[in-house]
Amino acid sequence: MAWVISLPLASCTPKNAAVGDTKAVSGHVPHDSIDKSDMLIGVVSAGDGQRDRMVLEAFKKVGIKAIYASTADGGAVLHPAQSFVDMKQRPVTAFVIASIDALGSQSGEWNKALREARDGGIPVILVDAVQMPEDTLLYAESLRIVTSDDSEQTPGRKQPTMSLEQAVHAAVNDNPHPKTMSVTLP
Repeated sequence: MAWVISLPLASCTPKNAAVGDTKAVSGHVPHDSIDKSDMLIGVVSAGDGQRDRMVLEAFKKVGIKAIYASTADGGAVLHPAQSFVDMKQRPVTAFVIASIDALGSQSGEWNKALREARDGGIPVILVDAVQMPEDTLLYAESLRIVTSDDSEQTPGRKQPTMSLEQAVHAAVNDNPHPKTMSVTLP
């Protein structure tokens, strides 16, 4: 009986690819996309309140619902995994984490939280990461916020630029997208 319960979670986790980043993997099953009006993004704070507010405001401006959970208490990062567990009680479409330091003092907690999201079939999108997780299967995208002036005036820029809305939509719907890109906010 226990294997029947765990089977749906196991089927949500793609082999050799991050959840939300599987288009390049053979055997991918095409699916209908999720409209932005049906999305619920779980924004998990890694301690940068200003960055969190920017991301939340951007979602609000484009009509994407977002909920917020902080892992910080008075500036100290507590237990990231608990924030993910709390948000998984709601039907989140993706997790967005701003300013994660996945190799810092809380690396074990962050890796546990990111694995839980992966095991649950929920894409993780990192925004302006301080340090990326070593395991690239734990996140669908790494985004760097730029202003429209930055993206137009950076000669030799190698990262593609799109809106935060487009980048999130690509990961949520598992559409082809770069693993790392620059994004603009509305």
